[in-house]
Amino acid sequence: MNNKRRIKKQFLYTLLTSLMFWSYSPSLSAQSHKVAFSINGGIVQNGFGGMITGDYKVNDFDYLQFNLQGSFATLEQNNIDIPVNTYSFNTGFFFDILRNNSRTFALSLGAGGTVGYEIINEDDSSIENNQILTIETKNIVYGAYAGIDADIFLSPVITLNIKLNEIYHINSEIGEFTPYAGLGVKLILK
Repeated sequence: MNNKRRIKKQFLYTLLTSLMFWSYSPSLSAQSHKVAFSINGGIVQNGFGGMITGDYKVNDFDYLQFNLQGSFATLEQNNIDIPVNTYSFNTGFFFDILRNNSRTFALSLGAGGTVGYEIINEDDSSIENNQILTIETKNIVYGAYAGIDADIFLSPVITLNIKLNEIYHINSEIGEFTPYAGLGVKLILK
């Protein structure tokens, strides 16, 4: 039991030391920028998704965010998995809630609007066992989203980007709330 406790303490110490090094390293200080692009891959409820994002800074701490998101999931109905694809355009306003002094880490919170297209069962209303779907198989969806965006600067122009979003589609056939958690790379252009 003591050996397990010692290994856990050593792991925790190593993790904290590494985080402190990355957070306070003077050689990795990030520069202020106006435009950045990122690409993320991640998970959505019962599937996976991807996102291409553009950021436009309005000042040193706040930015407008525009992204295209594709989600590929399944919906279970009568023990049958039905494919659901959602493509959406999201735009919002984000502001920093946490940033270290050496500017190697930033955590932002934001919200905005979303509009997209939802395709259920490849736009086919019939499923296995001669059953018919009683929902719309394609639909324009709209709503709002809120998200957390974290950047860990690997260099002044490249960051490890983590996104956590909750999307609310008011008129979706598969459920109104859709979570997204993604990991990717952000490139700072200007």
